[in-house]
Amino acid sequence: MKFHKGRLKFVIPLSLGVAIASYIMLVNNYAEVGGRDRILIVIGATILTAIISYFLFPQEGDNPKDRGPY
Repeated sequence: MKFHKGRLKFVIPLSLGVAIASYIMLVNNYAEVGGRDRILIVIGATILTAIISYFLFPQEGDNPKDRGPY
């Protein structure tokens, strides 16, 4: 499998959005969660989002048999 730099234009903004949203939700709704644990949860959510979105956003030429929308 080849690394596609073109996918990063979707992965990075999506990951940043998840990081910001998850931190805001943890601060507002779950004040009992400690600061270190809060940061670890945000980092985990961000990494998981990056991995999933990297594989879900197709790149041109990923599937040579694909001829586009039908």
